[in-house]
Amino acid sequence: MAFDASDKARRVREEVLNSLEAFTYRGRDYLEDESFIGASTSAVRTSLESALSATSDWIYSEGAEATEKVLRGKLKELEDIVNPVLKRKNEAAKRPDAIKELKDTIAHIKEVETLVVEQIKNQSVESAKSSEAVSRASASLSASPSADPLADFEGEDATTSTPAEPEITEVPTVYSESDLESVQAMASQAQKWLEDAEAKQSQLRATDDPAYTVKEILAEKKKLDDMVMDMMMKKMRAFRPPVQKAKAKTKAKPAKKKTDKKSKSDRTSDEEKVAAEKQPTEEEAQEALKQAGINDEDAKNSGGKHDSDSNLKQPNSNQDVSEEETRAAPDDLADGSGEKHDEL
Repeated sequence: MAFDASDKARRVREEVLNSLEAFTYRGRDYLEDESFIGASTSAVRTSLESALSATSDWIYSEGAEATEKVLRGKLKELEDIVNPVLKRKNEAAKRPDAIKELKDTIAHIKEVETLVVEQIKNQSVESAKSSEAVSRASASLSASPSADPLADFEGEDATTSTPAEPEITEVPTVYSESDLESVQAMASQAQKWLEDAEAKQSQLRATDDPAYTVKEILAEKKKLDDMVMDMMMKKMRAFRPPVQKAKAKTKAKPAKKKTDKKSKSDRTSDEEKVAAEKQPTEEEAQEALKQAGINDEDAKNSGGKHDSDSNLKQPNSNQDVSEEETRAAPDDLADGSGEKHDEL
């Protein structure tokens, strides 16, 4: 474990030594860079040049045996001279684009402000129209004649049509006055911040630290972007179509079939009852024979019985009369539809 810790410490020291040596070479490149020169004073560049030369000589003498802590100290001395200049240089290079983006965003939020104002006006106009339409419809409904109360007694339907109930059109509220005030305040605040920052920066030299950083510019821009996004989302939510709820599909229950609950024996009994009702009485049978030209004596001589298989013949006619026709005769007479036969 002790060997591993010692090996790790040796590797870390070598890395710091290499970084220090590399910085001395890079520092000399800075002294020849025009943007670095523009962001630094002559005194700073002279101090840097002297520090680089002394550090380079020290690395190849005492530095070969110096500890990690000492090496880090030498590296920090050089960074303290270079880093402020590099910061001014980078800020000066990135500032114009960042300022342009912020100005574009301020112009955009002012457009959003105009849209919010127009939307609020439209909401007011549409609400007024809707209220006016409801008022007219309500007045028309109140003035419409009522149905004739005597129509039901006269057997007539009341056909007087009444105006439909006024349909209220809901006007979506996208933005409120509070939204407009928030947008206006945000645009005004961003504009003022930018004007103040540029005024301060204009009083500084290129070698001075900036009055504001690119990071601060991006933070102001993000506030405006968030406000714009919030306004757009409100509009989307206001005009988003309502979610259609799926209607549950209900299956119609099949109609119950009427079942004949009568048993076979019951149906047979009913048929026999109907047949019995159609069976002619004795008087009806005699009347039917008389109409057919057969007297009572002839019927007795024939046995007094009229079997279903016997044939009844009419005098002076070869046409046979069946038992069904004989039975049907009283029915024809009863309803007046039968014709009487001439007696012979």
